[in-house]
Amino acid sequence: MVLVKESNAKEKPDPYVEWNKKNVNREEEDIDFFVKRYGWEMQKLGIGLRIQVLDAGQGDLIKSEDVVTLKYTTILLTGDTVYSSAKDGEKIFKVDKSEEIVGLHEAVKMMKKGGRARLVIPSFLAYGIAGDGVRIRGKASLAMQIEIVDVHNK
Repeated sequence: MVLVKESNAKEKPDPYVEWNKKNVNREEEDIDFFVKRYGWEMQKLGIGLRIQVLDAGQGDLIKSEDVVTLKYTTILLTGDTVYSSAKDGEKIFKVDKSEEIVGLHEAVKMMKKGGRARLVIPSFLAYGIAGDGVRIRGKASLAMQIEIVDVHNK
């Protein structure tokens, strides 16, 4: 037997859900300001990632489990560069099967070898509330410029 509690009272909104909605809206405003400041014309995907393809590249779209090599620059919305392939080396990773941030995996699957793009990645698709523990604080949105240098199929 299952007992169901009936109530005519309206449920109160969860304060944590409300707090999170406010933070997401604030982050969206920061991203909008950043994109407008630089005059970037970006496509906003349903997941919140923003992308501006600068060069389509050639060949097939990158797929899950392809291994990609890319050049990149990662900056905070303050304009401070935190990582770059010029200093830290190129990234080589298996798409959807590595510890790279979700926003980067999603972006490369929209690209081809030789492609170049700008990305703005909200914190929940980047390093979340914890940050990366090195140079990126928690709840930080990131901007990246990436170039797909090579693609190896699984």
